[in-house]
Amino acid sequence: MENLMTILGLIVGLVITIYLWCIIPARMARKRGRSEVGWVILAWCISPFWVYILLAILGDTKEKIKRDIIDELRNDE
Repeated sequence: MENLMTILGLIVGLVITIYLWCIIPARMARKRGRSEVGWVILAWCISPFWVYILLAILGDTKEKIKRDIIDELRNDE
């Protein structure tokens, strides 16, 4: 039973780590029109929490803003 709990704990820890270091930065980067791979690598190099803050501060890229405006104008027609 003790081995099962250890294995379960390792699996839960791995899932949380992947979520914090890979999935959240990738989703945030994609939403803002930025490189998902680059931001995931940066999260592994520094800290995912710093990456969250940086992505929130930087916001959308100019290209993403242009695409959003064009999409909005097309939808208004």
